[in-house]
Parts: sequence; structure tokens; C-alpha cells
Amino acid sequence: MLSIRSILRPQLRSSSSFLHFSSSSAAAIQAERTVKDGPRNDWTRDEIKAVYDSPILDLLFHGAQVHRHAHNFREVQQCTLLSIKTGGCSEDCSYCPQSSRYDTGLKAQKLMNKDAVLGAAKKAKEAGSTRFCMGAAWRETVGRKTNFNQILEYVKEIRGMGMEVCCTLGMIEKHQAVELKKAGLTAYNHNLDTSREYYPNIITTRTYDDRLQTLQYVRDAGINVCSGGIIGLGEAEEDRVGLLHTLATLPTHPESVPINALIAVKGTPLQDQKPVEIWEMIRMISTARIVMPKAMVRLSAGRVRFSMPEQALCFLAGANSIFTGEKLLTTPNNDFDADQLMFKLLGLTPKSPSFPQESSTVEESEACQEAASGAA
Repeated sequence: MLSIRSILRPQLRSSSSFLHFSSSSAAAIQAERTVKDGPRNDWTRDEIKAVYDSPILDLLFHGAQVHRHAHNFREVQQCTLLSIKTGGCSEDCSYCPQSSRYDTGLKAQKLMNKDAVLGAAKKAKEAGSTRFCMGAAWRETVGRKTNFNQILEYVKEIRGMGMEVCCTLGMIEKHQAVELKKAGLTAYNHNLDTSREYYPNIITTRTYDDRLQTLQYVRDAGINVCSGGIIGLGEAEEDRVGLLHTLATLPTHPESVPINALIAVKGTPLQDQKPVEIWEMIRMISTARIVMPKAMVRLSAGRVRFSMPEQALCFLAGANSIFTGEKLLTTPNNDFDADQLMFKLLGLTPKSPSFPQESSTVEESEACQEAASGAA
């Protein structure tokens, strides 16, 4: 006589297969592949789009899986970003209040002096930051030799404090990247902002290839690359996928990928853009985590709009860095005490600074070459 179990077994198998099949989203498949095989640089745009379009709970869960595999999942780096030269920029970035083309009430200022910058860096370190970033509102550093030399001094001094040092100074020349490396620069930030296709709608004074060339100079000099983008510029989801595709198919993934949500500033062409929703941030963060598993995914501008539970979802999805301090260049940022409470409630631990391998520095490489020449 057939048992109930034997009668139901085929149906149970069929049901089990269906459940397995229905749960195999692109996020699940690609996350499993990433955990098994590690980073890859041959992503197709369609693959990344499929991950991005996965059900949000799947995307969140599998982003968290990759994050736990590649990082200490409770460790979050605290960074401070200081505008060392504010306003008066000649570029026409539609989102930026520092452009001289827009009336935002922001007055142009000269480069901050050494004491002021080092004082800010010291204060940031005391508050828990392990990475100090300096931003200057310039299109490029060409013809700014005096200011550039001052910044080299700032980099040396801040690196001497035991902090990671990052700069964002616009386009730089190849030899300047080498000089920044010698000074001890940890990373150089140069965001792509959006997809290649949508980029001309946002900026006309610098090309997409100009940005990629700067990233190549930085990489060639042995400096870590920090490059991400901004969502909420009026772009389509396809453009967000395009941005991630460009970053994920670079010969080497950026060590840092900042994900910014536009803070619309009155007086800029994008002043009327609606705020980015948390689900949009989660999609970007989770997808970035799955396709660039080893990168620091930085929850950057726009965090001030998100509640603590919403930020917790971003950390779960794969973000492992925040910016602290009163401002991000010129826009508001989260309250220090609120951030400390968040770390305590969520059980987050501050990440210690880490630096590129010193054996790969340009300075030591040149020294080795000189020693080899002398021995020949």
C-alpha cells in the first residue's frame, strides 16, 4: 500500500524546486558568485542591471552576505571632509553651490592657511575620524603651483598624525599625482557623478574622459582611487546602473566608492529636485557591494536626511563608511552626538586607518632604481 509520504513526495520535491527557483534572483546568483570567486572586472551592464532590479529584500540580504564575507561587517570608518578652498569654481556642475555661475549666496574664499587646516584635522582625529579629506573648488590644479605646494605640506603633516589623507582638487596632472604620493596621500577623490550618457546634462565644462584620465593618473602613481557618484540628479535608473558599470569594469576597482544623495541647493539648476528615498540608496549600496566587494562603500552626502533606522539598513546593505562633522564641504551634515549614539545603539565599531603598501610608493621605487644603478 502506498503511504501518504510516497504519494506526496513528488509534489514536495516540485514545491521545493519551485521555491528554490523563485528565490534565485540575480542578486542571489551574483552574490554567491562574488563570494566564491572574488572581485571581477568583466561585468556586463545587463548583469549589473539585473542585480540592481532584484527584489529589494533580496538585494539587501545578499548585499549583506557579500559584505560579511569581505569585511568586518560591524566596522565603519569615520571620515571628515573639509573645504580648504571654497567657492569661485569656474565649472558648471548643476548640483554644486560652489560654481561661480550660480547665485547661491556662497562667497568665494582663498585657500585656508596651514594652522587652520591642521587644527581642523586634529579636531577631527580627536572626534574619532581616521580619514581626513580636503576639497578645493577648482576645475584643475594646472597653474596653481604655490597652492599645490601648500597642499603637499598639509598632506605630509596630516599623514604624520597617523590619519589617512584624501584630496579632491579637480583634475590633476600626472607629475602632480606622483608628488601627492610622495607627500603621503592615501587616496584621491574624483567622482564620475553619473553615467557617461547622462553626464552632459549635468556638466559641460569637463568631459567624462577627463575624469577617467585623472583616475588613471592617480592609479598609476600608486594612490588609492576614491570615485563614486550622486543620485537624484534627474537621472534614470539606467544611468545609475551605467555609473556602477563604469566603476566595476575599471582595470582595478576603486578602493572607495562614495554614494551621494543630492542635497538640492537653492540657486543651482537642480534646486527643485525631489529628495532621494532610502530605497534608492539601498539599491545603489547593495549593488555596489555585490559588484565591487572589496571597496569601501561610503554613505556620503544626503545622509543627513535619513533616520537612524534608515542608516542602519544602509550599513546592513554594505556601507562601511560615513562622513562626520558639521558640514560636507558646504552642505549640512549629521550631528556628532547623534552619530555617536547611532554607533552605540547599532553596535558599530570605528575602523582604524589603513594605508597603501609602503613598498609600492613612488619614492621607494625610485630609491631602489638608484641603488640598482649604483651597483651596476
